[in-house]
Amino acid sequence: MVSLRSLSLALILMLGAAPAFASPECAADATTQARVSAALARADRPADQVERDAVRKAEIDFLLSHIKPGDRVLDIGAGQGYASYLLSTAVCDGKVVSQNPQSWVDYYKMGPARDAMAAARPNVSLMTADFTAIPAPTQPYDVIFLGMVYHDTYNYQPADYNVQTFLGLLKAQLKPGGVVIITDHDTAAGVGITQTNTLHRIEKARVLADFHAAGFVLAEDSPVLETDEDHSKNVFDPTVRGHTDRMALVFKRP
Repeated sequence: MVSLRSLSLALILMLGAAPAFASPECAADATTQARVSAALARADRPADQVERDAVRKAEIDFLLSHIKPGDRVLDIGAGQGYASYLLSTAVCDGKVVSQNPQSWVDYYKMGPARDAMAAARPNVSLMTADFTAIPAPTQPYDVIFLGMVYHDTYNYQPADYNVQTFLGLLKAQLKPGGVVIITDHDTAAGVGITQTNTLHRIEKARVLADFHAAGFVLAEDSPVLETDEDHSKNVFDPTVRGHTDRMALVFKRP
């Protein structure tokens, strides 16, 4: 007589073992909201990051709508990993590389928080490198995310810094059809890059022009983060922080 255990083993051999990432949010037909809810609900997220969810929910909805299980994602200027934690859940069996310049890690004392994230999330790896010296991946990325930091790529750079060199580096590290997702603080028409290190803002028209010149194709220009604030204040001013007029852009590598 065939035992139930033997029958079960036979079925497993015939059908294949269940995937390691069998959570509902990792199913191919899972909704964006299911992925977002699962990412936000993970119990290992630091409390200070959870406190920011209310003001960043629309940004996270936008970001994770472009992420799928198995993706390889580079999170540029990731800080202590707010988006990296969420991306870690959303990519399921994919990979997240969480990048910061060494100067940021030192100045903001990010080391312990970054190490704790890497220990808690096996699919997250840490990268410490300047924006213009990001090493090439072993496999091209599906997605590169710059969350509120594109303006910073213009700051603290050598006098001969060329943004097209940086964007060329990103383009070379993406697979064909891969995307760069940008969220950043917008400013008034004609301002360009003159406020990147004062008000921490950059004009959307300048971002669009930069990426067009680098050979990217605009795939989405979403109004989801736009507000009617007047652009005159530093983005860290408590009267506008978390509610600035922000761009939400997706650029595709042809």
